[in-house]
Parts: sequence; structure tokens; C-alpha cells
Amino acid sequence: MDNGQKSVAEAKDAPSAVVGGAKKTTEPRMVRGTKAEVPVFERKNWLLHMHYIRRDFETCKILIKEMLIETDDMCEYARYVLGMILRQEGEIQGSLQMFQQAALLNPINVENIKQVARSHYLLGKHNAALDAYSEALKLSPSDWEILHNQGVCYMHLKLYGKAIDRLQTALKLSPQTVTYMELGRVHLLKEDISSALVVYQDAVRFAIMQSDMLIAL
Repeated sequence: MDNGQKSVAEAKDAPSAVVGGAKKTTEPRMVRGTKAEVPVFERKNWLLHMHYIRRDFETCKILIKEMLIETDDMCEYARYVLGMILRQEGEIQGSLQMFQQAALLNPINVENIKQVARSHYLLGKHNAALDAYSEALKLSPSDWEILHNQGVCYMHLKLYGKAIDRLQTALKLSPQTVTYMELGRVHLLKEDISSALVVYQDAVRFAIMQSDMLIAL
């Protein structure tokens, strides 16, 4: 696995690759349960989340097993968290299966589909990742991460024109340092040094602006 594939993680951990990770803009929800059961499910979701952020993965796995038994394997959040744990343990194929199952339980939750895409990317299956990101984009057309990640996939496929288009669109939606760096990298791969320099200069100006904003706060 090359460096680009290895660095699929949170942007802060990987300045040169697909971004997105354990943080969720849409919390995976329980699919099954009566009104009387919902508070119990919510409490277990919260308990699972707390153990996960503490990286107490063994306790998480015990809770997940209980939750799946109690819900006849219909607990979306349990499968999502198990997918995140397996990924961090290096079991990428197993994590992909968990995210796929979560997506089947709740196909309108874009976070499930984004994690399916990232798993494909980690496995070096860039075309499969692009297919999943395209599905995610239908649900969240203004998500800069999806567009950024499509651009990175196209870059690995050496489809540099499409990579530039996606990365530029991501920057228009939400300027991010990691996207500037990837866009510059694509220009360098094309041996377009002048365009790469322009992008990196824009990245420096953006970083300075961000620093000024932090100082003002």
C-alpha cells in the first residue's frame, strides 16, 4: 500500500490524502425499536460512544455484541462503531463489511456511505471508492469532503483533469489547507510547476488569514 493509501484518515493525521474519519455530521441511529424502547437504545448508543472515544475497544465490542443480539442485528450505530474499531485495528475488509451493513440499514445516512468509500480507498480500490462517493454526493451535494476525496481518487487513477475539477470545486465550497495541498500535488504530477506555485501561494495566504482570525478571537 502506498503512502497515499496509508494516509486515509482525519485531515490532521494525514495532510496528503482522503479526509474524513470518526467525526460524524449525522449520527447513525437505531433502526428498530418501539417508543418505549428508544430511550434504552439511546442510552446504550451514548454508552458505546463514551467507551469508543476513550478507546476502550474491548468494552465496545462487548456492548456491540449485546446491542446486536437485542436488536436482531438491526443496530446501525453498533455496526458503524465496530467498523471504526476494525479499521483502527487494521482490519480494513472487515470494517468495510460493517459500514456496508450500516448503509443497508440506513441508506440515507451519508456518513455510512462515506465510510464505505473510505474503506474502498484504503484497500486501493479507487474506482469503487469513486462510485460510493458519487452516491454520497447525491445525498450531500455541498459536502466539500466528498468532492475533495473524489479528487484524490482521480489523482491516484491519473485522471488529473477530473482531479483538478473536484478539488477546485471543494475549495469553492469550503477552503481547506489539505485541499490546497492536494491540488498543488496534482499540478506537480502534471509537471505544471507554475500552476502548482499559484496554488501553494493561495494556500499560504489562506493559512495567514486563518491565523489572523484566530488571533482576533
